[in-house]
Amino acid sequence: MQNRSTSFAKLAIAFALTYQLLAILAIFLKPDLAVYWHTISEWAIGNYGWVTQAAFISSGISYLFLYLAVKPEIAARAGKVGLAFLFLCFAGTIIVGLFVTDSYPPDFTIPTTLFHTLGGTFAMVFLPFAALLINRNLAIRNANFAHSRTILKWTGFLPLLAFIGFIVHLNVYVIPLGENAVGENVPIGYPPRLMFLSYHIWLFILAYQIIKTKSKKNFRIFTMVFRITKDIQTSSKVLRTAR
Repeated sequence: MQNRSTSFAKLAIAFALTYQLLAILAIFLKPDLAVYWHTISEWAIGNYGWVTQAAFISSGISYLFLYLAVKPEIAARAGKVGLAFLFLCFAGTIIVGLFVTDSYPPDFTIPTTLFHTLGGTFAMVFLPFAALLINRNLAIRNANFAHSRTILKWTGFLPLLAFIGFIVHLNVYVIPLGENAVGENVPIGYPPRLMFLSYHIWLFILAYQIIKTKSKKNFRIFTMVFRITKDIQTSSKVLRTAR
């Protein structure tokens, strides 16, 4: 289980990095879309849209692998609620990748746009609370993560701060421009990208802590086995000498 958790944590990092790289690649593949005033989802429309869809699905898979990596370490009820939220983030992000929205502002009478938006909302809202509950559980209730207690407590708030920043930006700079405002003066592009980046930074840090903790535990087990083996060899020599 220890080796599997380490492998899952590494895969979580790999797929999160894949999302970031594909999201950047999509910008260069569709230079007609301006990052400042187009949502990420609009890169999934039309030519090369599959690149952004693959990015979303990669992000969802990264949440699944993080869920699998951290699940054996969670015991208390609050931590299990955090795990459930993280699984919902996985499901919601996969839905985002499978269903392509229409151009902004969204038309919710279109089924694919509705599913895309609901999935994205699930992932965007639930992940900050998943991060808080999971990190708090590991920091307080899991002795294996005692060496990571401080960083887990602080980074658990990172997604929530990013989400709050996104909501504040929306209310201060976007909503006052009018209902369904769209155009070069509507800054809806960068904030969600920064928010999702912060979500993945949390993922990177937690996955790394899992890898580091498991490596230390494996090293301690190896050292213990080595000492036992050495003691057995020493005892055998003593017995042979006594004979």
